[in-house]
Amino acid sequence: MKSKRKKRLYFILSLCSVAIVCPTIIDSKAKAQQQSACYIVVSGQVRDSKDLCSPNTGKKKLISMVSAEEFFNNGREFDIKGQHQEAIIEYTQAIQLDPNYVEAYFYRGNALALEGQPQEGIEDLQKAASICESRGQSEWAAVMRQHEEIIREGIEDGEF
Repeated sequence: MKSKRKKRLYFILSLCSVAIVCPTIIDSKAKAQQQSACYIVVSGQVRDSKDLCSPNTGKKKLISMVSAEEFFNNGREFDIKGQHQEAIIEYTQAIQLDPNYVEAYFYRGNALALEGQPQEGIEDLQKAASICESRGQSEWAAVMRQHEEIIREGIEDGEF
């Protein structure tokens, strides 16, 4: 029973990944490949980054170009590799830059649960549901609550 719930959790996580992240990444990479010279994909947009290509570029400039979406995408990459602790760090940075980043709360909540911190994961899912409700996205809020319930059941069954 325990492994069934975890498999379901991974399955739902995978479906959400495909629906949320893949189209953005594919589109961004395609745009970047069409360009020549020194470009970077930031928040799904291809930008000229000739300043970053110069050998005198300081680290500050690079850090200032980093967005919540980039941290989120890094977190997804870690999650896909099963590196949940690293993913949690990236999602946390995305949330610090954008405290209303629903997807970052959702995925961090799942990663926390998978890393043995289910209560913290539930709190993230509750926050994500709350943000969705405040935006009038009741269907997405319901999805967050369903996921929260899956984690609660896992706690009751001693899975976490």
